[in-house]
Amino acid sequence: MEKLKSLITEANGALHKADHLVYITYAQVQETKLLYTIAYNLYVALNKGMEAVLHYERLYKRIPLVKRDFEYELGLFKNRIGEYNINRSCVLLLQDLKRLVETKQKGPIDFIRRDKFVICSEDYSMQVLNLQKVKNYLADVKIFMDRVNRTVRLK
Repeated sequence: MEKLKSLITEANGALHKADHLVYITYAQVQETKLLYTIAYNLYVALNKGMEAVLHYERLYKRIPLVKRDFEYELGLFKNRIGEYNINRSCVLLLQDLKRLVETKQKGPIDFIRRDKFVICSEDYSMQVLNLQKVKNYLADVKIFMDRVNRTVRLK
């Protein structure tokens, strides 16, 4: 039960950081590089939320022990989200944010262009983050975390 509390706390903390960065910090400093930091925190919130749901399922013996492989965990999560009224778009968002984070870590270059943060992959295909896109991501993650929190109500 402690691990579940820890996962929920980490997920909610990352969501709170992202929300604060979007509506308080970014509004004041207008630093476009913050868009990636916000996206990273949203990825952490989604990932920890997914792990919390899987851990909750494992506690009640609804799924087998999960090996630490993102694709395997994601497959299990996809099969279980219908029971918790979680939209499939959250799975797609998690995959998109994971791809974005990996591209940023492995990519050769990133730069700012007209209030957009551009990340280039190794083959120089580009992914672009802007404030509106990040706000849409934030709204989706808030809905996801609300459902996760209601699902695994901690006493």
